Amino acid sequence: MPKIVDRVERRTSIAAAAAEAIAEEGIEAVTMNTIAARASVTTGAVTHYFVDKDEVVLEALLLVDASMQSRIETALAQDSSLVDALLAALPHDVESRRDWSVWRVFSDRASRSASLRSQYRASTGAWLEAAVHALAARRRCSIEDVALDAEVIVSTVDAIGDAASVDPRNWPMARQRRVLEHLLSVLDAR
Repeated sequence: MPKIVDRVERRTSIAAAAAEAIAEEGIEAVTMNTIAARASVTTGAVTHYFVDKDEVVLEALLLVDASMQSRIETALAQDSSLVDALLAALPHDVESRRDWSVWRVFSDRASRSASLRSQYRASTGAWLEAAVHALAARRRCSIEDVALDAEVIVSTVDAIGDAASVDPRNWPMARQRRVLEHLLSVLDAR
């Protein structure tokens, strides 16, 4: 009797292997063979579940995007401050550094691919929506009143994430916290 394989589980496993490979080796060094070896499957299995490298990259992005969103939502559900919730997504440990490495690769590839750009917009839109709602709740005001400030916050988080993933020694969590606290104090003082 042939082994029954859960399609979603297999795709997730391959995407996780791709995320690890992208974070450690860079997108240009990663091949379908590399991904297959890391996932402990054949290259044929990878191409069975994914049409091409961009599709694997997209699935890896969805995986890390969900991971980042989950960390923020968990922090907010625990009544953490907005700064703590944002810090939960920023690069500070192995998993979050992997996530940012994949996000940086994805945003670069999205600039040249209409299908990846569409997902990029959806992902960044979800981040912005989460920031708008968290900021509106924090300030006890309407979403419209905080929309621009939320864009500034998301843009700053993106810049910190890039800097901290490239140069973690110069961007430790304490520095990330100081920058976010300063930004929120400046925005709140207006």
